[in-house]
Amino acid sequence: MSGPSISVGVTMLVVDLARLLRRRFETELTRVDTGLTVGEARTLFYVWRNPGQRQAVLADLMYVEPMTLVGYLDALQKAGLIRRLPDPKDKRAKLIELMPAADPVLDRIGAALQAVRTQALENIPDDDQQVLERLLQTMKDSLLQEVARDRRK
Repeated sequence: MSGPSISVGVTMLVVDLARLLRRRFETELTRVDTGLTVGEARTLFYVWRNPGQRQAVLADLMYVEPMTLVGYLDALQKAGLIRRLPDPKDKRAKLIELMPAADPVLDRIGAALQAVRTQALENIPDDDQQVLERLLQTMKDSLLQEVARDRRK
Protein backbone atom coordinates (compact mmCIF):
# COMPACT_ATOMS: atom_id res chain seq x y z
CA MET A 1 0.00 0.00 0.00
CA SER A 2 1.36 3.39 -0.89
CA GLY A 3 0.30 6.49 1.00
CA PRO A 4 0.24 10.12 0.02
CA SER A 5 3.42 11.62 -1.33
CA ILE A 6 5.71 13.12 1.27
CA SER A 7 5.26 16.51 -0.40
CA VAL A 8 1.83 16.88 1.24
CA GLY A 9 3.62 17.11 4.60
CA VAL A 10 3.46 20.90 4.69
CA THR A 11 -0.33 20.74 4.40
CA MET A 12 -0.67 18.45 7.41
CA LEU A 13 1.92 20.49 9.29
CA VAL A 14 -0.17 23.63 8.81
CA VAL A 15 -3.37 21.77 9.78
CA ASP A 16 -1.71 20.44 12.94
CA LEU A 17 -0.21 23.85 13.70
CA ALA A 18 -3.64 25.50 13.39
CA ARG A 19 -5.09 23.03 15.89
CA LEU A 20 -2.22 23.61 18.33
CA LEU A 21 -2.49 27.38 18.00
CA ARG A 22 -6.23 27.19 18.63
CA ARG A 23 -5.69 25.04 21.72
CA ARG A 24 -3.09 27.49 23.07
CA PHE A 25 -5.40 30.40 22.29
CA GLU A 26 -8.21 28.72 24.25
CA THR A 27 -5.86 28.25 27.19
CA GLU A 28 -4.68 31.87 27.05
CA LEU A 29 -8.24 33.17 26.79
CA THR A 30 -9.05 31.34 30.00
CA ARG A 31 -5.96 32.83 31.64
CA VAL A 32 -6.81 36.43 30.68
CA ASP A 33 -10.47 35.89 31.63
CA THR A 34 -12.48 37.49 28.84
CA GLY A 35 -15.64 35.65 29.82
CA LEU A 36 -16.05 34.69 26.16
CA THR A 37 -15.88 31.44 24.28
CA VAL A 38 -13.20 31.10 21.61
CA GLY A 39 -15.80 31.66 18.91
CA GLU A 40 -17.12 34.78 20.61
CA ALA A 41 -13.61 36.15 21.15
CA ARG A 42 -12.70 35.45 17.54
CA THR A 43 -15.90 37.17 16.39
CA LEU A 44 -15.22 40.23 18.53
CA PHE A 45 -11.69 40.41 17.11
CA TYR A 46 -13.05 40.20 13.53
CA VAL A 47 -15.61 42.94 14.24
CA TRP A 48 -12.76 45.12 15.52
CA ARG A 49 -10.65 44.40 12.41
CA ASN A 50 -13.60 44.85 10.02
CA PRO A 51 -15.83 47.55 11.51
CA GLY A 52 -19.30 48.22 10.21
CA GLN A 53 -19.62 45.03 8.18
CA ARG A 54 -22.82 43.18 7.46
CA GLN A 55 -23.33 39.92 9.34
CA ALA A 56 -23.12 37.93 6.10
CA VAL A 57 -19.81 39.56 5.12
CA LEU A 58 -18.40 38.92 8.59
CA ALA A 59 -19.41 35.24 8.43
CA ASP A 60 -17.67 34.97 5.07
CA LEU A 61 -14.50 36.62 6.39
CA MET A 62 -14.45 34.24 9.36
CA TYR A 63 -15.19 31.14 7.27
CA VAL A 64 -18.19 30.24 9.42
CA GLU A 65 -21.81 29.61 8.55
CA PRO A 66 -24.06 32.66 9.01
CA MET A 67 -26.16 30.84 11.64
CA THR A 68 -23.03 30.03 13.64
CA LEU A 69 -22.06 33.69 13.58
CA VAL A 70 -25.54 34.76 14.69
CA GLY A 71 -25.10 32.76 17.90
CA TYR A 72 -21.78 34.47 18.62
CA LEU A 73 -23.23 37.90 17.83
CA ASP A 74 -26.25 37.25 20.06
CA ALA A 75 -23.93 36.49 23.00
CA LEU A 76 -21.73 39.52 22.29
CA GLN A 77 -24.76 41.80 22.03
CA LYS A 78 -26.20 40.42 25.27
CA ALA A 79 -22.84 41.15 26.94
CA GLY A 80 -23.01 44.76 25.67
CA LEU A 81 -19.90 44.40 23.50
CA ILE A 82 -21.50 44.96 20.08
CA ARG A 83 -24.67 46.30 18.60
CA ARG A 84 -26.48 45.57 15.38
CA LEU A 85 -27.69 48.44 13.28
CA PRO A 86 -29.92 48.39 10.22
CA ASP A 87 -27.94 48.79 7.01
CA PRO A 88 -29.13 52.06 5.45
CA LYS A 89 -28.73 50.47 2.01
CA ASP A 90 -30.74 47.34 2.88
CA LYS A 91 -33.06 47.33 5.88
CA ARG A 92 -33.04 43.52 5.97
CA ALA A 93 -29.28 43.48 6.62
CA LYS A 94 -27.58 44.31 9.91
CA LEU A 95 -24.27 46.10 10.38
CA ILE A 96 -22.12 45.18 13.37
CA GLU A 97 -20.56 47.87 15.52
CA LEU A 98 -18.37 47.66 18.61
CA MET A 99 -19.52 49.20 21.85
CA PRO A 100 -17.08 50.99 24.20
CA ALA A 101 -17.34 48.08 26.66
CA ALA A 102 -15.48 45.94 24.08
CA ASP A 103 -12.19 47.85 24.49
CA PRO A 104 -10.92 46.15 27.66
CA VAL A 105 -12.05 42.74 26.38
CA LEU A 106 -10.21 43.33 23.11
CA ASP A 107 -7.10 44.28 25.11
CA ARG A 108 -7.28 40.91 26.89
CA ILE A 109 -7.85 39.06 23.61
CA GLY A 110 -4.82 40.88 22.19
CA ALA A 111 -2.76 39.82 25.20
CA ALA A 112 -3.82 36.20 24.67
CA LEU A 113 -2.93 36.37 20.98
CA GLN A 114 0.44 37.94 21.75
CA ALA A 115 1.23 35.24 24.32
CA VAL A 116 0.46 32.51 21.79
CA ARG A 117 2.49 34.26 19.08
CA THR A 118 5.45 34.74 21.41
CA GLN A 119 5.45 31.09 22.43
CA ALA A 120 5.01 29.80 18.88
CA LEU A 121 7.83 31.95 17.49
CA GLU A 122 10.25 31.92 20.44
CA ASN A 123 12.84 29.75 18.68
CA ILE A 124 12.58 31.44 15.29
CA PRO A 125 14.91 34.35 14.51
CA ASP A 126 13.22 37.66 13.67
CA ASP A 127 14.25 37.57 10.00
CA ASP A 128 12.82 34.08 9.64
CA GLN A 129 9.59 35.18 11.34
CA GLN A 130 9.08 37.79 8.65
CA VAL A 131 9.74 35.22 5.92
CA LEU A 132 7.35 32.77 7.58
CA GLU A 133 4.58 35.37 7.78
CA ARG A 134 5.06 36.29 4.10
CA LEU A 135 4.99 32.63 3.05
CA LEU A 136 1.90 31.85 5.10
CA GLN A 137 0.15 34.93 3.69
CA THR A 138 1.07 33.80 0.18
CA MET A 139 -0.40 30.36 0.88
CA LYS A 140 -3.58 31.95 2.23
CA ASP A 141 -3.84 34.29 -0.76
CA SER A 142 -3.48 31.35 -3.15
CA LEU A 143 -6.28 29.47 -1.43
CA LEU A 144 -8.50 32.57 -1.36
CA GLN A 145 -8.00 32.99 -5.10
CA GLU A 146 -9.29 29.45 -5.56
CA VAL A 147 -12.30 30.19 -3.34
CA ALA A 148 -13.04 33.29 -5.43
CA ARG A 149 -12.82 31.26 -8.65
CA ASP A 150 -15.19 28.63 -7.23
CA ARG A 151 -17.73 31.32 -6.31
CA ARG A 152 -17.73 32.71 -9.84
CA LYS A 153 -18.64 29.31 -11.29
